[in-house]
Amino acid sequence: MFIAIVIFFTIIVVITFLLTNFLKKDHHKINVSFTLSFIKRFGGNTLSHLLFLEDKQLFLAQDDSVLISYKQMGKKLFVLGDPIGDKEKLDDGIEEFFEFALKQRMTPIFYQASEQYSLNYQKRGYRLFKIGEEAKVDLNTFAIEGKKFSNMRNIRNKFTKEGYRFSVVHPPYRKELLEEMQFVSDEWLNDRKEKGFSVSSFSEDYIGHFSVALFRDPNGSLLAFASLPSDYQQKQTISIDLMRYRKHSPRATMDMVFISTILWAKEKGYSVCGLGMSPLSNVGIDPGSPYQEKLARYAFLNGCKYYNFKGLRKYKGKFATNWTPRYLVYKKSVLVIIIIQLISIVRKVPKQNELIFVRKLTRNKQVV
Repeated sequence: MFIAIVIFFTIIVVITFLLTNFLKKDHHKINVSFTLSFIKRFGGNTLSHLLFLEDKQLFLAQDDSVLISYKQMGKKLFVLGDPIGDKEKLDDGIEEFFEFALKQRMTPIFYQASEQYSLNYQKRGYRLFKIGEEAKVDLNTFAIEGKKFSNMRNIRNKFTKEGYRFSVVHPPYRKELLEEMQFVSDEWLNDRKEKGFSVSSFSEDYIGHFSVALFRDPNGSLLAFASLPSDYQQKQTISIDLMRYRKHSPRATMDMVFISTILWAKEKGYSVCGLGMSPLSNVGIDPGSPYQEKLARYAFLNGCKYYNFKGLRKYKGKFATNWTPRYLVYKKSVLVIIIIQLISIVRKVPKQNELIFVRKLTRNKQVV
């Protein structure tokens, strides 16, 4: 009798384990599939690709037609960028998110938000703190002729003449290519940890969602690569996202990757190429700027020892034609605490399959 009881409970434990893991894997597939279909249906923005890191929670509003991604820390919900979805319902979707946060006794904080929804935030007593600018290239007017791009033309001609090769490939990827990219990525990291939330990190699952720019030496060895997420819907915007290169790469390797990618995107009919954020760019330059922004300006001008803000702005400025302000939108609070919490979130090593859905349903019921 005792042996029968032991066998029975053992079977129950095994079945529970198998079912739990099966459901987890199935839930992961459903989440990724839903996210992809949502972006393909409504289009994304220059931050939407970060949903595929799967390290965020997703709030779905307006009958699953508005999506807001966030990460909880303490009593705050840190939202990344602007909401995406049905453009006619985005404002109402934001209102639903505020309702959800209020019921949960949480305070939303918006990171890398644009000016588009500033009135929605300000009427609720929120403040806007400029954190930098997003660099973009207008591909409709971009050209490398003229004095400004003479150096870029020389770099491109030199690499091409010496037998270096640039190409763009598309998923699914062969195991051998993924291993090549993994090797380059590991060397670039040099034992540093990957980041998350608002910063891309390398994984086979993540990179497998996007086209990738490859740069090889004359012997065919991979020197550098960059993932190229798009807005999916109308294919108007493409971004240069995750960039990794070998430590022995020739000087100006990434210049070649950038200029070649921009020209490729123009040839393929894209209108905009996003180059990512330039932190603290043009922050605090107005005489009437808040003192916090003036302190940030000081960091921009004198922070080279820790982070080369000026250098990054200058580098992206070689290609960018437009700069879009980005903000930290927050309630009256100690700003430094919010920034420390944000740094903690970004520096947390991303864990795959963390993505959780929160749906706002009729009759004000939430299902997680």
